[in-house]
Amino acid sequence: MLKNKIFLGLFLLCGLFAACEKKKDYDPDTQLEIDKAIIAKFVADSAIAEITVHPKGLSYRILAPGTGAAPKLTDSILVAYTAKILGAKFPFETITVEQPVFLSLGALMEGWTIGLPLIAKGGQIRMIIPSPLAYKDFQGSSIPPNSILDYTVTLVDINNKKTK
Repeated sequence: MLKNKIFLGLFLLCGLFAACEKKKDYDPDTQLEIDKAIIAKFVADSAIAEITVHPKGLSYRILAPGTGAAPKLTDSILVAYTAKILGAKFPFETITVEQPVFLSLGALMEGWTIGLPLIAKGGQIRMIIPSPLAYKDFQGSSIPPNSILDYTVTLVDINNKKTK
């Protein structure tokens, strides 16, 4: 009887280990190349005009440059935005100009820290952010791993941090 229980326990333990699949290591360079190809095809198929590609892989279009100084990474910014997964019909998040949010620019995803300093207060930018500059391979509640994100952001205001 004891032998049967030991055998059953070992059998279940082996089954548990066999069911575990090792997660593949995330390679941001390889994923960036995959995302760049997807973005290029999307831009070509959508006939989006005047897209600029930053050396780090961010695709963007400045819709309105704004006026004054651009935000620095140490600044808090007041923004309104629409966020979609590339190609999706509906946004997964919308923050309106009537109810913008304050965010610390330096604490945001790399795509935002690259793109938002390209505009000034009152400016608007569309950013197509490859996954290595966004949430990488992390699973979110409404965002699958390796998602390319499509943001249209209005920079409502900048709260400059004074350096001593």
